[in-house]
Amino acid sequence: MSRTPDSMTTRLRKSISTSLPTSLKARMSVVVFLLVLGAVALLALATLAVAERDMRGVTGQQQYASLVSAAVFIDEELTAKRNVLRVMADSLAAQDVQGAPGLQRFLSAQTVLGKEFFTAGVIDRDGGVLASLGPVKPRPGATVRERPYFMQTLARKRSVISEPLQGSVSGMPIVVVTQPVFDAHGEVRLVLAASVNLRQPDFLGRLDTLKPGPGGHLYIMTEQGIVIEHPDKSLIMQHIGAQCAPSVPTLSAMQGFQGAMAGKTCFGEDALFAYHRIASTGWILASIYPAREAFAPLRAIRSKILLAALMLAALAGLAGWRVVLRLLHPLERLRSQVHQIRRHRLGIDALQIERRDEIGDLSRDFYTLVAERELAETQTRDSERRLKLLTDHVPVGIMYIDRDHRYQFINATFEKWFGVSARDGMLRSINEVLGEAASRLRERYLRRAFAGEEVEYEFTFDDHGSGITGNGRAFQTNYVPHVDDSGVVIGVYGLIHEITKVKAAHSALQFAAATDTLTGIANRRRFDEQLAQSLARAQAAGAPMALAYLDIDRFKAINDSLGHQAGDEVLKEFARRLQQCVRASDLVARLAGDEFVIVFEGVRSAAEVRQIGVKIVGAIRAPFALVSGPLLVTTSIGIAISGDGEPTPEQLLDLADQALYQAKRQGRDGVALMGGEV
Repeated sequence: MSRTPDSMTTRLRKSISTSLPTSLKARMSVVVFLLVLGAVALLALATLAVAERDMRGVTGQQQYASLVSAAVFIDEELTAKRNVLRVMADSLAAQDVQGAPGLQRFLSAQTVLGKEFFTAGVIDRDGGVLASLGPVKPRPGATVRERPYFMQTLARKRSVISEPLQGSVSGMPIVVVTQPVFDAHGEVRLVLAASVNLRQPDFLGRLDTLKPGPGGHLYIMTEQGIVIEHPDKSLIMQHIGAQCAPSVPTLSAMQGFQGAMAGKTCFGEDALFAYHRIASTGWILASIYPAREAFAPLRAIRSKILLAALMLAALAGLAGWRVVLRLLHPLERLRSQVHQIRRHRLGIDALQIERRDEIGDLSRDFYTLVAERELAETQTRDSERRLKLLTDHVPVGIMYIDRDHRYQFINATFEKWFGVSARDGMLRSINEVLGEAASRLRERYLRRAFAGEEVEYEFTFDDHGSGITGNGRAFQTNYVPHVDDSGVVIGVYGLIHEITKVKAAHSALQFAAATDTLTGIANRRRFDEQLAQSLARAQAAGAPMALAYLDIDRFKAINDSLGHQAGDEVLKEFARRLQQCVRASDLVARLAGDEFVIVFEGVRSAAEVRQIGVKIVGAIRAPFALVSGPLLVTTSIGIAISGDGEPTPEQLLDLADQALYQAKRQGRDGVALMGGEV
C-alpha cells in the first residue's frame, strides 16, 4: 500500500509533537537549544568559565585584604575607647577622689565620656554603683557584682571588653568597657565602666566606608554568632541565624576559619565571603560581597561574547520564530485576559485555568492572587474598623464600683480582657459578672477600699473563666476610694494593668541568675540552694545522699598550651558529658574554673555511687573534639556520702573535697569515696 505525501507529513508532525515535552517552557527551551547550541556553547561557556574562575580568586584576595585593614581599624577604635577610660582612671587615682558625691562631680566633668560612650559609671569593689553618667540612671542600690565583666576586671586587674548584653537599666543592647582604678598598694579600689549602645549608628566608626562595593556590607559577631554591629540595627543582639539558617561560610568562620570563600547567603544569593578575627576581642569581622556586583565587569565581557555569538544564532532564530510565536499564542491570550481583568472588563473566571501547562499554572496562580487580594481587602477594612475602636480606649481596664459592689462603669479594655460587654456588666455584681471565685478574691480588697484605704493587689485570669489558679494572664488592680465632701466613701475606682510580660521577665531573670553562662548548667548559687535542700530532705527521711566533687586533670596545662578558647570548649563538653552520665533528678553544677559538683539523692549503696563515678571517668576519657584537634582529657572524682550524723552542707562539701585530693594522690583519672557507708 502506497503512502501519500500528506499522510507522511502528518505522521512526521505527530512524531515530532509526541517526542517534545508537553510543557510549554520545555518546548521552547528544546527548540532554541537545538538551534543555537553549536554556535554559542563552545565559544561562550568555555571563555566565561575561565574568566570567572580567575576573577573570583583575585576579588576574594582583595576583599580579605580590605577586611584585615578594617579589623586593624576596629582594634584602634576599641583601643582608643580603652585609653579614654585608662586616662580617667589614672586621673581619678592621682586626685584620690573619695565618696559618691566627689566621684559624681569627677564623672560629670569628663565631657569626653558623653562623646565616646552611651553611659558611664564608677563601681566599688562590691559591685555597687557609686556614680553614673548617661541618659538613664541606675536604681538606688544597683549592683553589678554578678556581671562577668566586673568579676573579670577584679580578677585580671586590667581593662575588659564584655560580650554583648542587654542593659539592666537602659534595656538597650550594649558592650561594656572597664578600667580598674588602683590604690597606693596596687590593689583595685574602684572600677570605671562605660557602655556602648550597639543600636547607635557606627559605634565602632564608619564601617560603611570599608564595605566591598555599594551592594556589600560588613558586620561583626561573636564567636557564638551573636551580632554586635550590623547595617540593619534590628539584628543587633540577635543570633546570626535569627532570620534564616546561617550560611556554610558563616558556620566555618564561627569554627575558626579566616580568609575568603565563595558560597550562598542564607537567602540563597551567590556571594563572596571574607572573615577575620579582631585581635583585641576575638570577635569575627565579616564581609559579604554579592556575586552579581562583584562580577559586573565579567558581565560586560559576557555581553560582548554573546553579541558575537548572536550573529551566528540569528539564522536559527529566524527559523524558530514561527514556532515560538505559535507556542506563545496562549501566553498572549493570557496577557490580553489579564489586561481586561485589570480594567474590570472581564471577571477572573475568564482565565485559562483548565490548561495543564505553565499557562494553566500561571492562570491558576493569578486567579488565586486576585481572590486572595479581594479577601485581604475585606480583612483590611475589618481590621481598620477594629483598630479605630481600640484607639478610642486606653490599654488599661477602668471600672467604677458602687457601695453595693455593683459595676457602674466598665470601659472597652475591661470588656475585651474579661469577655464582658458593657450592656451585660452594668449594674450587676462582681459575682454575676466574673463568677464566685473572682468575687471572693476581690471582696476583701473592696472592704479595705470602702474603709478609705488605697489598695493594690495582683491576680490571674484565664480565657475560660475567672480562674485564679496562676496559669492565666497576670493583672494588677489598684482600688482608689471615691470620697464625697462629707468624707464618706461612696464608691471605688478600679484601674487594671496587665503585667504578664513583667512576670515572665522576672522568672527569666531568676533562671539566668542560677545558670552558669559558659556551660549552661547550674552555677554556685543554684548549687548552694540545692545542696542545703537535698541534705535537709535526706536527714528528714533518714536516708543517705552523696556529693561528688570533681575537676579536670591538668586543666591549667590545657589553657596554657591551647589557649583559653580551647579551655572553654573543654569545659562545655565536660559539662555536657556529666549531664549524660547522671539521672535527671541529679544536679550537675559548676563551682568555678574547672571545678564541678554533682548532688545525688536517693542513693542505695556506696557501690552504686562508685559505679556512677567510674561511669563518669570512662565517659570523660573519650577524646574531646576541639577546633585544634582531638584532645585526651581525664577527671578525678571525690565522693562524700552522708552517714548517720547530720553534717552541714559545708562539712559535706569539705569531705568531698578531701576525697578529691585523695583521688589526685592515687594518680588521678579515678574515684575516691569518703564518709558513711550505705
